[in-house]
Amino acid sequence: ARTARPAATPPLSPAPPSAPRTTTCSPRAGAALCVLFALAVLVASRGGGHHRRRHHRMSEPAVEQHQVSEVSEHAAALAAIAPSVQAALPFTLSCELVDDNFAPGPSEKRVHFVRHGEGTHNVVQREWRAKPGWDGTTEPYTIDNDPEYKFGDAQLTAVGTEQAQALRARTAALADVEVLVVSPMRRATDTGLLAFEAHVAAGKPILASELLHERGGRHTCDKRLGLAAIRAAHPNIDYSLVTAEEDPLWGDGVTRESWADVASRAAEFCKWLAARPEKRVAVAAHSAILLGLFNTVFAKSDPECKKWFGTGEMRTVKLTFTPK
Repeated sequence: ARTARPAATPPLSPAPPSAPRTTTCSPRAGAALCVLFALAVLVASRGGGHHRRRHHRMSEPAVEQHQVSEVSEHAAALAAIAPSVQAALPFTLSCELVDDNFAPGPSEKRVHFVRHGEGTHNVVQREWRAKPGWDGTTEPYTIDNDPEYKFGDAQLTAVGTEQAQALRARTAALADVEVLVVSPMRRATDTGLLAFEAHVAAGKPILASELLHERGGRHTCDKRLGLAAIRAAHPNIDYSLVTAEEDPLWGDGVTRESWADVASRAAEFCKWLAARPEKRVAVAAHSAILLGLFNTVFAKSDPECKKWFGTGEMRTVKLTFTPK
């Protein structure tokens, strides 16, 4: 016997379009919405705040995987000495992340802190530590491994140069920056000059400060060239704040500068900065001195401020100096 097929289900007719909803709003409610909208526009125009700050962060993690544990150890060591560093200052200093075009008020300065772009020493360290036989302590740029100082006063790689140049997209809009302060070491100096190219071309003053030197001693990459050589390479930079011909932080070439001494230099730099008349300042320096500064000198700061700087990163902050 043949099984009868079920009757086909007739196609559904499309539902008639629903009438558009209308929302009625009293004049009082409409006015309230206008006020809320105006407030939102005002907040966006005054800070750009969190959205712009997120836009300016590095897309990749600032701390490379092989550095994670040591950076945590460094931060803990700095946290332990922070109270004594702050107590010795003649003012209380607070730090807050702000938009690049923030207008500083009384007792405030807007500072654009930049870590140099990728250097040759960053690459060789990454490769050295990736070797299967790495013992977890040695470095490629100590005297025993670099007796000829081939990594001395390390320079930027092609990637590091590109990172510095990429910052121009932000710095071009900062015509009000009054002075550029750089570490006398080549990679930081070159990063500052490349990133703030328009300011250099406009003849803005450029000062080199030994206080911004990377953590000194032991690592050949952190031994700067002689003063005569770097002065000849950059005749447009004022080196009057760099007084020693040879690197004063190199020491015996075996001992690494203590974190207490790094923090002391960072505090001295902030005292120098407080005495300067400029309100809008750009600074090009290094990872360790920036870590020391952001983790010891500021009595109050955004948690984001304390993080490790990535290569080629620029962080814009408001510094508030309150006399004790």
